Amino acid sequence: MLIGATGNIGLPIVKSLQKKGAEVRLLVHNEKSSAKIQALGQMEIFIGDFRNDSDLRESMKGCSSVFHVVPPFTKDEAEIGYRVIENARHAGVEHIVFNSVLHPQLRKMEHHAQKLLVEEAVIESGLAFNIIQPAMLMQNLLMVWRTIRENGIYPVISSPDKKMSLIDSEDIGEAVANILTDPSLRNATFELAGSDLLTYKEMALIISEELNQPVKVVPVDDKGREELARKRGMSSYAIHAFLKMAKHYDEHGFSGSNPLVLTSILKRPPNSYRDFIRRLIAEDGGI
Repeated sequence: MLIGATGNIGLPIVKSLQKKGAEVRLLVHNEKSSAKIQALGQMEIFIGDFRNDSDLRESMKGCSSVFHVVPPFTKDEAEIGYRVIENARHAGVEHIVFNSVLHPQLRKMEHHAQKLLVEEAVIESGLAFNIIQPAMLMQNLLMVWRTIRENGIYPVISSPDKKMSLIDSEDIGEAVANILTDPSLRNATFELAGSDLLTYKEMALIISEELNQPVKVVPVDDKGREELARKRGMSSYAIHAFLKMAKHYDEHGFSGSNPLVLTSILKRPPNSYRDFIRRLIAEDGGI
């Protein structure tokens, strides 16, 4: 069963599990989310609330493994995680996979600190477990893709000169599908990152080369970051956590991983940033 299956991480997992012929059940929040998933094909969908014990336990009945991810900057992420773990135990689930983040020990970023608490609870749960710690999603670019294509401007939320570890969410989907279906991968924590460690300026150069047009990086200042967060409908807590993350990235970037683990799980090299951009351009109708 997948909790949080409709985002940039969940959807690729669903697709990869379908390719494997796995029986998949999804816990989704509402009918709109259900319709989005049903377009992918036949699967079991349970509409409920991951903050509700009864919904969690009912949705987990008969499931051997549970994958859990929550939306970014969720204020009560730790409490939700504890609830999911406890209900998984009571429902007879054998195996839980928690989507954490690269370097959860960077506790100055509050959403990292919350994920670290959930990691601890996962390890102590008594269940077979996996914790995945993905790098920054290449798919974050989608939020500004139209601005890049139409205006040649790449707005970035932190320093354009700091290195960032990256991963294609399609690779996460395939890796997690392997983790969920291969018992030999259980009881381990996996840092997941692709082969690229790039600054925003280096990303812009790749985009420019593939689009065959100039792309200029424009850093967003503190006021602009907050305005951007509000336009995305973030809560006050999410805005606070987002701004702290951007500040941390300004100072430190988000590096410190390599593709070794991901390559091992995929049994192939991870997708590069250039691969991702080429695919994105093709999906957008080409140059």
